[in-house]
Amino acid sequence: MSNLQTKLGGSINKIQDSLQQGKQKFQTVQEMSQYKKEIQDISAARSSLILKLGEEAYQKIRTGELSDSKLHGYVVEIANLDSQIYQAQKALEELNQKSATKTCTNCGTTIDHDDKFCGYCGQKQETATDMNRQAELVTCPTCEEQIPANGSFCPCCGSRLVL
Repeated sequence: MSNLQTKLGGSINKIQDSLQQGKQKFQTVQEMSQYKKEIQDISAARSSLILKLGEEAYQKIRTGELSDSKLHGYVVEIANLDSQIYQAQKALEELNQKSATKTCTNCGTTIDHDDKFCGYCGQKQETATDMNRQAELVTCPTCEEQIPANGSFCPCCGSRLVL
């Protein structure tokens, strides 16, 4: 019987050792996960600061407060991308306006987007092209985009407009 107790005791010790090793491995994995999360959080904060720094430098180069020939090349590329984004946003806005339901300004009846007069009451309707013609356009000195003259800032590049 003592032989059985010895074998049983040895098996229990092995199980306890395995459990202890498993527990240590689990704790190590938890610590590693905590460090990985900490690294990820710090890296995200760092990336955010670098982005802010880049935005500030970009604006200063665009306005002439900072001059660097190497960085100027990046600014030109970014300005081109800004213009492409602005053009795509304008096209998207125009599509949204065309797909939106339009109502008569006088009686509220639903009318087609391009109708010049209401089919129910006969009221003349102002179209988007009429509104665009009424707004005087100027060229932004920074990005050369055609923009409304009554604005204070360019909607494409964000530059302050001198009136």
